[in-house]
Amino acid sequence: MKQRYMMLFLFLSAGCLILFSGSAVGQEQPKPKPKVVQPAAQPGDEQDLGYTEEEYDAQDKAVKEPDLDKRATMLFAFIEKYPKSKLMPYIDQAYQSLAYDYSKNQKWDKLEPLAEQWLKLHPDDLQTIVYIADAAQHLGHDQKFIQYGEKIYAQKPTANMAYYISQSYKKLGNDAKYQEWTERLFSYPEFDGDFGLRMVFVEKYQKEKGKLDLAAKYAQMALKSLEVAKKPDSTPDAKWKEDTKVVRRICNWLIGINYYEKDKWPEATRSLREVLKVEKFAPAYYYIGQIQWKENKIEEAMLSFAKTEKLGGEFAPQAKEHLEKLYKSLHNQTLIGIEKIYTRAEKELGGEKP
Repeated sequence: MKQRYMMLFLFLSAGCLILFSGSAVGQEQPKPKPKVVQPAAQPGDEQDLGYTEEEYDAQDKAVKEPDLDKRATMLFAFIEKYPKSKLMPYIDQAYQSLAYDYSKNQKWDKLEPLAEQWLKLHPDDLQTIVYIADAAQHLGHDQKFIQYGEKIYAQKPTANMAYYISQSYKKLGNDAKYQEWTERLFSYPEFDGDFGLRMVFVEKYQKEKGKLDLAAKYAQMALKSLEVAKKPDSTPDAKWKEDTKVVRRICNWLIGINYYEKDKWPEATRSLREVLKVEKFAPAYYYIGQIQWKENKIEEAMLSFAKTEKLGGEFAPQAKEHLEKLYKSLHNQTLIGIEKIYTRAEKELGGEKP
């Protein structure tokens, strides 16, 4: 019996829309600082200025090189040759300007190695870490993006960064880390109404044997999220209505069946009736009938089984069998007059009062 109702989820989830929210992960890049024009070295001034004319010329050529790729090479060549130069602030400015230009013009393949090389010299430079993460994400270098994205998050935790880290783990197939980072999103107000994220785990655990309890847990979270969800402007009203309907049906069904398995009859009945508010669903009537039978509410159980049979489907034969068994027990082992129960069931299914 368990296998039967678990397989129903595949049918139920066919129309479910998984919604994800978020925006570009790259943080807004700061504009480079205005260049400060340093005084040119004059012969005999080296001792006063703290650098030689040769040193100055190397720096001047590097920062003024019009070819961006050559400029990068020259900047690092200067750093290697004059690691303690007093002209280093100008080299730093030139790097910041170059990195900004690469980022602004989306030269991600240029930005990533440039920033990585700079980070070796400045391991705590958060802006450079941001540049690497941004470039890595655009280039599809998920492992690298995660490496630097987590460093950014450690210093400046944001919902967007957590979201994109989770998505990168998902692309890499690391389910444990994907779940860990996705669950962090549940604490951010920005994701309160993103029921799609919760539904990912509803689907995951309902498919795994022995994980119905977890599926029900996330189903409850999804329903709570649905209460505050807002329809995206780009989603047609009809589709939004259908998507939310499917979520309510799936979640209440799994919660109800989980209660049923734990012999919590009132709770199970309440959740299964929530399913019926969404649509007339034969399996829900069937399990409600089973509960009513266990509670010795025979008349009510027969009516629920009649509704199950009238709606058809895989539960109909069993519902018919149970109905006839119960009816005979009350009518001298005959089925005379049983059509009255079917008539009442049809009326109630049609919205008529019996």
